[in-house]
Amino acid sequence: MSGSSPYDLPLDLGARLDAIAAPIPDPAPLRYAAVIAPLLPAIDHEGPRLLLIERAGTLRKHAGQLAFPGGKPEPDDRDLLDTALREAEEEVSLDRAEVSVLGRLAPVPTPSGYLIIPYVARVLSDWTPKALDRGEVARTLTPSLRSLCDPTTYTWKGSAEWQGQYYELHEFAIHTPPLWGATARMVFDLLRRLEIEPRP
Repeated sequence: MSGSSPYDLPLDLGARLDAIAAPIPDPAPLRYAAVIAPLLPAIDHEGPRLLLIERAGTLRKHAGQLAFPGGKPEPDDRDLLDTALREAEEEVSLDRAEVSVLGRLAPVPTPSGYLIIPYVARVLSDWTPKALDRGEVARTLTPSLRSLCDPTTYTWKGSAEWQGQYYELHEFAIHTPPLWGATARMVFDLLRRLEIEPRP
């Protein structure tokens, strides 16, 4: 899709992302985690959608927060992309054959001890997400890019410093609880590369 709306996915989206095989920084003293940001086709005038999950409220870390499918590497994973795709299949039944991985967003360090490597993929079918792992996923959400760019739902929360790194804080009031934290930073990075980021 291209040309009919500023929210349509550009044909050069892959070129706007970091390359899949680009060097990944050493996470030390953090540990790696990998997530995937699946872009779903439009189903109405709202345009393309982004898949998020609401993490189960019983989890020890990040309970109830909005996130992308993903998690920690397992010994049998070939690489971090394999980690992200495996977790998406386990959590929301996203078959890796149904996606085209386009590239990566900037790595995101978190105070919980992880360096998250985010991949971006287009879903190639009319696949419908399902919260398979109820121990980790309470529900799935598919906000449109248009809604994420709506200035009435977006709030810039200032900036912060953690372990010598400065970063901006974003919040998207698309759900209760809102989208914030590391995932909100990834979403804003994606919207910025699409040149549709909301303005405070």
